[in-house]
Amino acid sequence: MKLFFLFCFALLGNICHAQSLTKMPDSVRKVVDEYNGVTRQPTEAPAKSKISDENILKEKMVKLAIKNNPEMRMADANIEIAEIARNKAKSTLLSSVSLGGNANEFVINNSEAASFFPKYNIGMVIPLDLFAKAKAEKKTAIQNIAINTSQKDLIERTIRTKVLILYETYKEKKEIVELQKIAMEDDIASYEKAQQDYAANVITLDQLNKLYKASVNEKSILATKQKEYNVSVIELEQAIGTSLDKVL
Repeated sequence: MKLFFLFCFALLGNICHAQSLTKMPDSVRKVVDEYNGVTRQPTEAPAKSKISDENILKEKMVKLAIKNNPEMRMADANIEIAEIARNKAKSTLLSSVSLGGNANEFVINNSEAASFFPKYNIGMVIPLDLFAKAKAEKKTAIQNIAINTSQKDLIERTIRTKVLILYETYKEKKEIVELQKIAMEDDIASYEKAQQDYAANVITLDQLNKLYKASVNEKSILATKQKEYNVSVIELEQAIGTSLDKVL
């Protein structure tokens, strides 16, 4: 019975000890664990999502295309012209108002012929449509800025779409060329083996000719696919405005 009470007391002490550790601050728990020889695995931080190298390459090409595209430079110039027109419209009030004046020479010189006043005449000319005209010009300039800005955004989206499509076409053509090279090499190897078999009277001349024609056909297909790949490179370089070798 005595042993039973000792066992229960020890079990209760371990439970209390475990509960006290869970309530401890992390710094205190670390010291206790080190004293007891307990090592805890650090909690791993969630892995951060990384942009793939291909996406970085795409964005780089898009930025180059936007930078080097003549239509984008024209769009920026049109926006600048519209902003100049807006600033000019703001000064319409001042440019439309005119001041005038003259002096009564006879009065100033105390001439005997001077029989009227005043000595000076000052006048101001204000067009009746001054405020309406200024408002219309300012509104027109603001709308022109909005139109040119929208056109620039449209050009930018068009460039992005074109570059991404051309890049996907470039990848496709490149992969097709690689696959065609493998197919051609297999046919060439088969033809070379057939030459040995023909020399050893294993196959007939007709069989050898068929393998020869197959290898020639694969070479012709490769030439066509290589041309298509080269064209895709040229089109992509034209879109981004620089050599593809400098980007890849």
